[in-house]
Amino acid sequence: MSPLVIAFLVLAMLTCGSALSMLWTKNLLHAALAMFLTMLGLAGLYVLAYADVLAVAHLLVYVGGVLILILFGIMLTNQTDPATGKNHLMTRESGRLLPFSIGLSFFLGLFWLFTKGPWVINLPVTGDSKLREVGLGLLTEYAFPFELAGVFLLIALIGATFVAKNHD
Repeated sequence: MSPLVIAFLVLAMLTCGSALSMLWTKNLLHAALAMFLTMLGLAGLYVLAYADVLAVAHLLVYVGGVLILILFGIMLTNQTDPATGKNHLMTRESGRLLPFSIGLSFFLGLFWLFTKGPWVINLPVTGDSKLREVGLGLLTEYAFPFELAGVFLLIALIGATFVAKNHD
């Protein structure tokens, strides 16, 4: 087996295993860690598919932004049990049949869809990266909108912290 196939199999097992772990766990922090590993595996799969711009955008948006906001939401939410006074980060729903059936039906539907047609596309695969053009565009032409979006996200994070803070 070639190293590319081995890397694909390892990343696919990491992605699918952590996605299943995210479905099965009841601890919210463990689910966030599993989501992090899922998104990291997906970014690796994008790199193997020569979609490095998509991989970097995926890392910036999902791993760097959305997951951090989820972790902040988990940490700043007041989840103390009034009876014991302890912080519980476990979900109360214990039904696993519905997520399993939804995931299985989605998988079977995609499997049926992908086996129905000729999916051979003869596109030339080049090793050329478009990251240089994207990086130069972000640092020159689109620097102001990029920084403005970062400031708006910071304002949203500060506002979420203020709203989630326990006012005693």
